[in-house]
Amino acid sequence: MRILEASVFKKAPPELREILMKSGVLPVNDIFLPIWESTKLINLLYGSYGSGKSVAIVDRLIDKSLTNKYFRCYFGRKILNDVRGSVFKTIIDRIRERNLKHRFLFSEAPTGSMTIICKDNGNEFIPFGANDTESLKSIKDPTDFFCEELNQFTFEDFRFILSRLRKEEVSLQLWGAFNTDKVYQSHWIRTNLFSDKNEFEPLIYRLKANYTDNYFINQETYLMTLRLAAGGNMGIFNAIAKGEWGMVRTGDEFWKQFDEARDVGKVKIEDTTIHVSVDNNVTPYVTQTVWQVFPKTKEINQIAEILCRTPDNNAPKAARRMAAWLKTIDYQDVLFVHGDSTAKARSTVDENNASFFDKYIAELNIAGVKTINRVGRSNPRIALSASFINDIYETNYGGWRIRISEDCFESIEDYILVKEDVDGTMKKPKETNKETQVRFEPQGHISDTKRYFICSVLADVFKTYKQRTSKLKMYAVDS
Repeated sequence: MRILEASVFKKAPPELREILMKSGVLPVNDIFLPIWESTKLINLLYGSYGSGKSVAIVDRLIDKSLTNKYFRCYFGRKILNDVRGSVFKTIIDRIRERNLKHRFLFSEAPTGSMTIICKDNGNEFIPFGANDTESLKSIKDPTDFFCEELNQFTFEDFRFILSRLRKEEVSLQLWGAFNTDKVYQSHWIRTNLFSDKNEFEPLIYRLKANYTDNYFINQETYLMTLRLAAGGNMGIFNAIAKGEWGMVRTGDEFWKQFDEARDVGKVKIEDTTIHVSVDNNVTPYVTQTVWQVFPKTKEINQIAEILCRTPDNNAPKAARRMAAWLKTIDYQDVLFVHGDSTAKARSTVDENNASFFDKYIAELNIAGVKTINRVGRSNPRIALSASFINDIYETNYGGWRIRISEDCFESIEDYILVKEDVDGTMKKPKETNKETQVRFEPQGHISDTKRYFICSVLADVFKTYKQRTSKLKMYAVDS
């Protein structure tokens, strides 16, 4: 096989391009040519939408599968259910487009294994999901990992995956592709793989590519698509079209005083009581944020996020996930449960009329977790609770400080992106799931759990704040 620069290939007449492809010539976007020479352990391809990062990695891996004596690549995403329609499809599409179908075995059945085998030598592509315990347990002697949407993985996922690359006398490489628009300052990719004090630096190859580097799309048309997607916001446009890091501030944030540089960092899980705050919306996930409180130093730390997507998005399974997480840290104390008061309502569907929290706490008790129910009778008013928490962020109101673990990257993203409506409440625009056609609110659920918890655990402080706010309004009227 011979590699040809895409800039040269695209200038050739269609008839010649067809002949070249049939003869085994592989056109590669010019910017990606260096990855064919990379011997680094960690290879990161990042940048704008539409740059062709995933295809470039897949082409390189297909070549390795055909030429290496031993090759076993695990390909995946954070969520195993997302793999079939993305990475797996990209691999088999490229096998076809390169006229290599006769050299590979794979099934496209909706329930197929997604394993792809090279007939020539038995080399394999095997799917995995970082959320799927069984697929992680089955990882054995890999030479390569391909993590699509690497930014959706946690640092713990990354460390585990990297630790599996240990087979001797073979080439070992981890490949990660991601768009930069949602990789914020505190994201582990930036703090661990792009920082000045990066322990992995000698092991890393990085390559930034934008849609303007992709010769296989109509760049002018795609530019208009990206402008439309940005909705006139230049910050968003620079992120999705120019590969700028995500940090889009528009001035209408709900958490106006949340400062990522100040309020996010390394947070240690201490030997003290743990609290969980729960939002029972099932789409996009049942939300569980995990907290610790330190009255002496007046610190509140978010130590974890446990977001239960399908098929774990119900009360019993969310509780099991919580119990399993507590077991990983050998937690033996009582768990305080906070959350959405509306989820205390008795269900008319459940045969025992059990509420979400009835089932959630019952499952925790079955798992041996001692619980104390701190779910309030009513939820705090949205605008007032936001003002209260923003004042804690900005002025350390009441002497308190809130810290968010840098590993809670979906929480950080929610706290940055959720917007304020004209009445001071939280904007929650709906989206439609393309597969299920279910309408849902993609953002705000994590922020809600923060409101429920902070206003619950600081109930007396919040009460004083409400009284002060009421007096200020009264004085403003009198004046």
